[in-house]
Formats: sequence, structure tokens, C-alpha cells
Amino acid sequence: MNVSLNWLSEYVDLAGKSVQELDDLLTFAGIEIEGIHSKGVSSDKIVVAQIMEAVQHPNADRLSVCKVNDGSAIPRQIVCGAKNYKVGDKVPLAPPGAVMPGDFKIKSGKLRGVESEGMMCSAKELRLAEDSEGLLILPSESIPGTPIKDL
Repeated sequence: MNVSLNWLSEYVDLAGKSVQELDDLLTFAGIEIEGIHSKGVSSDKIVVAQIMEAVQHPNADRLSVCKVNDGSAIPRQIVCGAKNYKVGDKVPLAPPGAVMPGDFKIKSGKLRGVESEGMMCSAKELRLAEDSEGLLILPSESIPGTPIKDL
């Protein structure tokens, strides 16, 4: 049987307990734990970003070059292959230094000769869904710079 911590917290006070502590307590109570599966994003570095501008990549038909507001003073330039967004949308952004699920570290780099300072993310890349078509579009009231884990 699968049990959600959100569901369990409706019946038991889990405040201040780590997942490992809960695992130990349940095991000591005689409840066998076969595995723990995490969903969602735990990194503080993956944040909400608003797409401010998007233009065609000069050297690639299937890429675009976007300027995004991630809550910092200077907009970031991101090269993106998704097509399901529009200017003004809010999306998850993994800037350089962020670690994606699966321990994939984001770095600055060039894609087809154009500098990219991070990666805009899909639900699949964040392991929020099994499959996804393009970027995860966040609610319009999301504030740029807010960690995704807080949404």
C-alpha cells in the first residue's frame, strides 16, 4: 500500500520530523517500509521565472532565445527548445548551480553559438509528471524568484 505524507499528516502531527525519522518510527512500530518515493522539487535554486522576451535562435530553427526575470536585478538569457509558452508566462527556471532531480547540475553554456544561463523546465524534468509536452506553465500569480518547492 502507498501512503502519502500529506494524507498521513491529516491524522498524525508530523511537524519537525524528517522522512528518515518517520521511516524509523514506523519500522519500530512494526510497519514494514518497502520504499520511500519523493515527488516534487526540493531545491531552493529552481525558481519561478517570467518570460519577458522570446526571439528565434539565429542558428537553429527549433530553438528560441528568451530573456527571463528570475527575481534578480538582471534578466537571464535562456536558449529553449519548447514551443508551448508565450511572453508573460511564468515557468520553472534552473539557473547555473541548480541541481535537477537525478543529480544533474545546471551550468552556463552555449547552444549553437548562443549563451544560455540556465534551463527552463518541464514537469517531466522536475519529476512532477511521467510525461509532458513542453515547459511547465505556472500560475500567473506566481512571483519571480520564488523557489518552486514553495508553490
